Amino acid sequence: MGDIRLGTSGWDYPEWVGRVYPKHGTSDRLRYYAGLFPIVEVNSTFYRLPPPAVAESWVRRTPPSFRFAAKFPQTITHDLRLVGTDEEVRRFLAVLDPMRRAGKFVAALLQLPPSLPFEPATVRAFYASLPRDLPVAVEFRERSWVVPASFELLREFGFAYVVADEPHLPAQLEVTAPFAYVRWHGHGAPLWYDYTYTPSQLEAWAPQVRTLAEKVDVVYGFFNNHFRGDAAVNARSLSELLGLSRPASRSRLD
Repeated sequence: MGDIRLGTSGWDYPEWVGRVYPKHGTSDRLRYYAGLFPIVEVNSTFYRLPPPAVAESWVRRTPPSFRFAAKFPQTITHDLRLVGTDEEVRRFLAVLDPMRRAGKFVAALLQLPPSLPFEPATVRAFYASLPRDLPVAVEFRERSWVVPASFELLREFGFAYVVADEPHLPAQLEVTAPFAYVRWHGHGAPLWYDYTYTPSQLEAWAPQVRTLAEKVDVVYGFFNNHFRGDAAVNARSLSELLGLSRPASRSRLD
């Protein structure tokens, strides 16, 4: 069975103070977070790319075993819609470089817009423009992507299909890469992410994660329901159901 690493989408949420982080004495939330979970998905890169020096600080502030995933910028996916992206990809890769050089980077998340239909020639051209050694996970948001030709392109380039738990598209346990990538968004209304997974829902997900782990080298999973700190609580609960060990640290989930 492959390795399983669970964490959350982002770590720097003010509302987590008091539930995830102590009310006093935590000046470095990333350092504290790294004592709770072995991996994090950087979602701030979707909205605005930081200077590479910021990524270098992430590397310094986390232990050697800690890992990062990071979202492609929305300029690539939502503004340019995968066309004419060379310069934006170059800037994104510069931010990823410190994490990649440190051996702490696991995947770049390509979260597609719900308004973008699947067009094979455009998708192939974009996939081919990326470095062949860049691990990529692709999250579909529009139904026309859930077709055999789309999955075959993922397999051809070695990109992972994102198993996403969300209201509009079914979560399929498709394996298209040496690793699997899972995201739990929630089923809240009107905001998906304003949602708390129940114990029975997490119990139902545990065997599905194990099934993925039987087919790949490693499973990366991230809870995106960050309101109230639910993502951290749900990620810890699922980790316990799966029997995953905690990072060797004094940090605790309050």
